[in-house]
Amino acid sequence: MTNASKKTFEVIQEIWKGFAKPFTGLFAFAIFLMVIVAVSGAVYPAIIQQVFNHLAGEETIFQYNFLTLVPLSIICIALIKAVAMYLQIITVNRFAQSIATAMQTKMMSHLINADLGVITQHSSGVFISRIMNDVNLIKEAVVRLSNNLIRDSLTILVMIGMLFWFDFWLSVLVLAIYPIAFQPILRIGRKQRGHAKRLQITMEEMTSVISEIIGGSRMIKAFELEDTQKFRASQSFDKLKSAYLSLLSGRARIDPVLEVLGGIAIAGVVGVASWRVSNGEMLVGDVLGFITALLMLVQPVRALGTLNAVTQEGVSAANRALELLATEPDIQSDKNAIDLNAEKAEIEFSNVSFSYDTAPILQDITFTIKAGETVALVGESGAGKTTIMNLIPRFFDSDKGIISINKLNIKQISIHSLRAHIALISQDSILFDDTVMANIGFGKPDARETDIIEAARKAAADGFITALPQGYHTNVGPQGNLLSGGQRQRIAIARAILKDAPILLMDEATSALDAQSEQLVQDALEQSKQGRTSLIIAHRLATIKSADRIYVMASGKIIETGTHESLLEQKGAYAKMISLQQFSK
Repeated sequence: MTNASKKTFEVIQEIWKGFAKPFTGLFAFAIFLMVIVAVSGAVYPAIIQQVFNHLAGEETIFQYNFLTLVPLSIICIALIKAVAMYLQIITVNRFAQSIATAMQTKMMSHLINADLGVITQHSSGVFISRIMNDVNLIKEAVVRLSNNLIRDSLTILVMIGMLFWFDFWLSVLVLAIYPIAFQPILRIGRKQRGHAKRLQITMEEMTSVISEIIGGSRMIKAFELEDTQKFRASQSFDKLKSAYLSLLSGRARIDPVLEVLGGIAIAGVVGVASWRVSNGEMLVGDVLGFITALLMLVQPVRALGTLNAVTQEGVSAANRALELLATEPDIQSDKNAIDLNAEKAEIEFSNVSFSYDTAPILQDITFTIKAGETVALVGESGAGKTTIMNLIPRFFDSDKGIISINKLNIKQISIHSLRAHIALISQDSILFDDTVMANIGFGKPDARETDIIEAARKAAADGFITALPQGYHTNVGPQGNLLSGGQRQRIAIARAILKDAPILLMDEATSALDAQSEQLVQDALEQSKQGRTSLIIAHRLATIKSADRIYVMASGKIIETGTHESLLEQKGAYAKMISLQQFSK
């Protein structure tokens, strides 16, 4: 067995064990139907043989009632084969779609549980392509393998049996010719895996380009980038076309090889059979039956010949899908992790450092936020503020140092319970394509409708929500694009208020609000912060001046600490930022 074929077998085995095994009943029923299709097809050559031998005056099974039995036999066989074929096509496709659905469900679940670092390393188009395009290729390969490898193989075996039944030496002649075709076909199939991989990578890139262009349409129009992005998309489509044509070229080589060999086989059969009939060694009915069986053999042999190429394409796609599933998240709950159950929370960073790849982001960060305190982080962009916030819910893990809540290392706390104690409001408010009610309710899935409405009131969102066409039951559209930025932000704030968690993380939480809404939300946030441990990143003075303590950051380090007033008195970096109004995330 070659390395390639061994790899193919291993992939098929893994797909079977991981996804196909629950649907064994469907597969078994499909095989039963394939046997019926194969056997019923073999009856036609036998009928042709009997008919022409009868017309030649030979004794046959149609010796009596010839005109009645022959048409009825053909109709009955055709009906049986048609029903079996219909049920088999439905069953095989249901089997393949069940595998595809199981794979897509598991891949999506795996992706949702993946480390944030893994997700942010790639564009969304990469994952969309693997979950959609690659799985569709796998589904196509499953259908072809089921139909061709099993049904057509059964048909070939039955037809070969019929050929030997008609004439032994003619059958030997045919079997000597056809195996010659499979050597070049196997070579083409091995090349197809490389072409298939290139096509899948190109589809990933194209999906990413389309996703970026659609997502960035506002910026494209603002900067008049239409022509640039059209050219970029056109290049992506041309690259996909080139990859597809390379794959198609490999597929197209197979049919001509089989066509030529099929012609040689039939020519050889006609020549030898004619000679044997003229010598009285064969009957005309036997020759016609043999040729009929041989012609019925051509289609399944051709399908089996192209199967390796399609299989290699499916194997390439399966390797990529299995590669995604094999990536285990680094950030997981320890097997001995405990559940956090706290009404109040003290957060402590002790000599925490973090780097992204080899670039240091945080260096020996140490601070404490006592239960109920509000602490603000300020500094220029890239100072490490958002990274600190991302470490608390373990979106990322620190390289060294300890982060603790109530003196308990967060790595000893189950991730589920840790995040249950944290409410997050970010600058980029994420809404799902659902109702306003549902989007707020994600903060607390078992919340009552009255609780959701109360949270919206505290977030100064009730007024605009009730003015929507269907109020709280209005759909916000994909990513909330039917609402303004400020409206989306207030819904996100209402979600965090509803969660009522002891830790509140706010990353530019009011940046998208106008002055009036900001004041309303600030009042609501002040109320919601009572008794809660709050960490704020903001550039607006109104958001941070009331903080119990402010940490000024630069280049991954804390360079100043104090209240708003004490930091102004120091006349350092904070005072300079205030004077220039250049607080940034």
